[in-house]
Amino acid sequence: MRKHFAVAALAGALLLAGCQTTLPSLNLGTAVTLNTIYGIENAYGVAVNAANAYKALPLCSTGTVPSANNICAKRSVIVNLQAAIRRAQVAVNNAIVFQRTYPTVDVTNVIGAARSALLDVQQILASGAQ
Repeated sequence: MRKHFAVAALAGALLLAGCQTTLPSLNLGTAVTLNTIYGIENAYGVAVNAANAYKALPLCSTGTVPSANNICAKRSVIVNLQAAIRRAQVAVNNAIVFQRTYPTVDVTNVIGAARSALLDVQQILASGAQ
């Protein structure tokens, strides 16, 4: 039952992200607008959901790779994903705090940092399919 739920959750997260063909991938650029604080917050939520769905998959056996017939998660990708999610959380929180503290200052640079951190998460998820 857990495996079915995990696969369904991953499929749902990927469909929300606009990716239907490549299993563990995420295109945040088309899923949400990444140029506002609200867009960054939404992108972080989508990225966390996709990461959690990926981590919920059964681990790949030694010597196997994920495929359409072998849906599994690589251990190395999970480790990299956890670190990337932590970095993204810090960057997104910093952007939110900066925008609330200085509402009249341009937030382009802090949004750019958060965007970069979220795109790192996207790239790590994409590497899980290879």
